[in-house]
Amino acid sequence: MGKKFKVSDACVGCQACVGVAGDNFEMNNEGKAYVKTQPKSDAEVAACEEAVSVCPVGAISMENDDEDGDSRSEDDQKKPILAKSNIKETLDKYPDLKSVLINLSPKFKKMSNPILYNTLARFATFSDAAKMTGKSICEILHVVNEFLGTINKLEKIMPECIASNEDKTIFEGESLTWKETDERLIYNFSTMDEIYEKLENLSEGENIVIISPEKPSELIKVVKGLGYKFNVEVGKDYRISVFNPAASKKIERDVLDVRGMSTDPFDIIMKKAYKVEAGEGFLLVQNFKPTPMINMLTEMGFKANVEKELPGDVEIFFYREEKNNNKTYSNKEKPEVVIQSATPVAYPVILKLLQSERIRDAITIKELKVWEETEKHLGWIVNGKADISFSALLTYAKMKDAGVKIPALFVWDNFSILTSYEAKTLSDLKGKTISTPLFEGAPPAKITQYLIKASGLDVDDFTFSYGEPFGRPEQIFADFVSGKADTVILREPEASFAIKAMEEAGKKVSVISYNKLWNDVNPGYGSFPNAGLVVKEEFLKKYPEEAEIFLEELKKSILWVVENKRKAAEMAYDIMRQPVPRVEFFLENVNFNYVDGEELVSKVAKYFEILNSANVTNVELNETFLNMFRV
Repeated sequence: MGKKFKVSDACVGCQACVGVAGDNFEMNNEGKAYVKTQPKSDAEVAACEEAVSVCPVGAISMENDDEDGDSRSEDDQKKPILAKSNIKETLDKYPDLKSVLINLSPKFKKMSNPILYNTLARFATFSDAAKMTGKSICEILHVVNEFLGTINKLEKIMPECIASNEDKTIFEGESLTWKETDERLIYNFSTMDEIYEKLENLSEGENIVIISPEKPSELIKVVKGLGYKFNVEVGKDYRISVFNPAASKKIERDVLDVRGMSTDPFDIIMKKAYKVEAGEGFLLVQNFKPTPMINMLTEMGFKANVEKELPGDVEIFFYREEKNNNKTYSNKEKPEVVIQSATPVAYPVILKLLQSERIRDAITIKELKVWEETEKHLGWIVNGKADISFSALLTYAKMKDAGVKIPALFVWDNFSILTSYEAKTLSDLKGKTISTPLFEGAPPAKITQYLIKASGLDVDDFTFSYGEPFGRPEQIFADFVSGKADTVILREPEASFAIKAMEEAGKKVSVISYNKLWNDVNPGYGSFPNAGLVVKEEFLKKYPEEAEIFLEELKKSILWVVENKRKAAEMAYDIMRQPVPRVEFFLENVNFNYVDGEELVSKVAKYFEILNSANVTNVELNETFLNMFRV
């Protein structure tokens, strides 16, 4: 008997499996583990079994195989992947291959885009993938079939495995009989997302003209697959004119396939849901039954019908019912709003907020972005792309001229120092290496150093370490849980997740609260501000009614989460990628409190007075700055 192992989407990137079974597990470019090769010896099997036991989130599973490496249930009939094999069909059947391909070439990450997955991947072959990524077809097929355990079958039929590697695409277009648009799109690797999106959304009677320097075989396959007419002229470049003669030629159902995405598809699904009008629906295709998403959309007025439920292939049709009641909002046209979140601590609140009927009646969510790399959200603020942002206060300390307001803060304190040894005070950390979020000049390090000095200690007695290019909270969490780090600074929710994971594993953990440290050196201050809402000033002025509705519903959502921790955990565990008990534990520890108006102005002013005096910040506390917190 042999054994096969696989890593699910629940992986949090802790690298514990790599630490104990590095010959078989590896991290991909997205920071997730995958099985790079199945075990070939008893020692490797034992190491992989240990990886199963040490995984803190149960993301690794094991199944028994026949001696030749093929699964008894389905792998006896498993065929090798060939150059002519369809990409989407293959990835639908073997979703774990996505991580393998991304590790082989980052260009495969394009397939995580649901638009490309439903267009390009739907019609392209691995031979096409070789041309697009620059990898040899032999290397791709070797890696893919090695992972699937079909490498011996592949070698037996060589060279037939690459028989379709030669490009034999026939461009049998037709004469131009439609009026062409003046716009010309250049087709290359960097523009294909935009072009395939235009193709997918090409309305009846519409035309686009595409110029390609290289032979666009995969593009023609997509055009044919969508049932469009096309004309090709070949000169120095390829000129392809595409025309949609009838909407009925397009895909009949509005399908959103999020399987194999390298990032959480929550924001994409919610954006789709907010665009669905009463009496309409969409088909969601996922690797698993997304119970939290079903529950959430049900609360938003959708009926959910599970049409297919197979391993790795679940289809749910969401239908928004016709409403009998009148809207609470006026009949004027709703503004389109871009919302982003740069802090996972707010996820439960955001999820509850998005269920609000008043908000759905008042605004249309044009874009909803949940950032994993939090620093990337700043560009959306600076260039005015985001109307509403959930972010940390100190991020905006120097943005008084950025045209934004901070009408409310609702996350307070939020940081802890965790150790895997007995530690009660900062003095106990001397001689230890402290894993620190972000970088040396960022608030977590600077505030910690302030607290060290204010406690009468010497900062030089403490050692801080940072990741490259930044210390990521999720990586620090993983290092602490796996034992690679014994002293860490963590925000919520990662701090609570780490505490709970250590307790579940029977490991020792000490917690030093920043709230206690802060109040030891600033007696009577209470909770200090951490994160809240940042709103574009232009939006507040142009849409005061909608802004007021949003703030009122935010306040209600926070109160609901505080009073319904278990329900909030059951709603949010999927997007937070942690089990329900850990999310509930986080909600018991986090300090949610909606504060606005002059109370907020006073609290913020006192906070920055302290930080300014300690040279942590250099904020000019004038009315221009303080008015950021007044609406």
